Amino acid sequence: MKKLIYSLIMSGISGLAFADGSESAPPVVNNNDKYINPTAYIQNPYGTLTSSGGTQVVSESQMANQNVAEKWFADGTWNVLAGAAAQYTGAGAGFPSYAYGANLFGQTGQVAGFSFGGLLTAVNPFFSSNMNGYNQNLAPFLPANEQVAVSEAFVEYQYSNIVQVDAGLIGINNSPWLSQNYYSNILAPGATYQGILVNIDAGGGWLLTALGFNAAQAVSETGFTGLTFYNKGYDYGGGLIANNTTTGTSNQTIAVGANYLAWNNQYNLRLWGYEFQNYGSLLYADNSIKFQPTENLAFNVAAQGGTNNSNGSAGNPNGTNAMTDAGLGQISSNFVGIQGGMTYKWFSLNVGYNSVWGPQSAYGNGGIVSPYTYGFATDPLYTTPYMAGLVDLGTAGSAYKVSPSFNFLNGNLSIAPAFTSFTTASPQWNGTKEYDLVTTYSIPEIKGLTLFGVYAYQSVPYSTYNTAGSTYVTQIFVSYLY
Repeated sequence: MKKLIYSLIMSGISGLAFADGSESAPPVVNNNDKYINPTAYIQNPYGTLTSSGGTQVVSESQMANQNVAEKWFADGTWNVLAGAAAQYTGAGAGFPSYAYGANLFGQTGQVAGFSFGGLLTAVNPFFSSNMNGYNQNLAPFLPANEQVAVSEAFVEYQYSNIVQVDAGLIGINNSPWLSQNYYSNILAPGATYQGILVNIDAGGGWLLTALGFNAAQAVSETGFTGLTFYNKGYDYGGGLIANNTTTGTSNQTIAVGANYLAWNNQYNLRLWGYEFQNYGSLLYADNSIKFQPTENLAFNVAAQGGTNNSNGSAGNPNGTNAMTDAGLGQISSNFVGIQGGMTYKWFSLNVGYNSVWGPQSAYGNGGIVSPYTYGFATDPLYTTPYMAGLVDLGTAGSAYKVSPSFNFLNGNLSIAPAFTSFTTASPQWNGTKEYDLVTTYSIPEIKGLTLFGVYAYQSVPYSTYNTAGSTYVTQIFVSYLY
């Protein structure tokens, strides 16, 4: 495993050398140098989406003539996302679920580098039991229950576009093994955290990140707690560890990461280390490179790897942790992945492969433990499909994924089918295959109006280990962003 991480780092160093050799190329601003700026608003879940509203962009000369009140309230940004969704989920007969609601994000302008912001969520504030009955707790992705909550409330400080600190109830969107605050298939924020996030533009294409939090609020929840995704169960079937079990909580997570961009933003290297209290440590690296021989044709190659282990010194006395306390085995896993892809005009194709392994006595025969992506299918493995990947299945093994994509109508219509096949150490999931079809249409005549539809089918071989058989989900989601 150490050789794997070393090789990934060395490939990053070679990417550095490759990047520096193109002196004749036209100058391109490094994307990492744009990550920290007064109008980036990285806490806004909807900041990069098309909306009929807008963000204030104020020049330095204009700011110099503003008084304090104008800087606080005339500058800044806000967005409202409103939507409604219907979903059908299950194995066999299945059940319907419905949701409606809105999210309001706002952030002030800066005074002496400081600004303030927050995100309010109101999903199914009325009639949730009438709409969904006992299905309220079985479809958290919409969510189907009533969720009226403060999802973000933070203070932000920037220094000279070099350092940014966000503290309070925050979103974390640049860390690969933490779920983000926006996903196109759910109405409420995916996950937000109670803690602090520090980003530093170190120059030369490097963006450094450090973070720590002691509680999280996932979709459908109305408070920040130490419960992880293993407690709640976002996998359409329930969590591994009983909800509100004190031995299954995590009181703190700390992580550091480095993101490097080079060669006109065509080469990327990420290095991350996590300590999930009561859930072990995780070291991760990935890198990718893009080649574009013509204006319409591009190729990309990516590789990833990591190791995941228990750590007896991080709040887990005698080497115990949430997994061993639940009788699921010790945390010990290694993983690698490779992905290749091409894009030609309106068509793209990616093919990915992952292998996960570890001791047979470990959790999932060497499965990866990821307390803030489990069951949510938001981990960075190349083969994670819409419903459940190797992390969500909780097992060692291998998988490959083929995912073409078609874009029409000037990019407003996206059709993305995918096929994923699993060979697992767990007999319950061995031979599982997943078929996905995701469609998104942004209506150009009504700026900010988007239609989202998905059908996902997970074919699980019937056996004594899995008597429920195959599962599926279909969803229609209409949203409007102002």
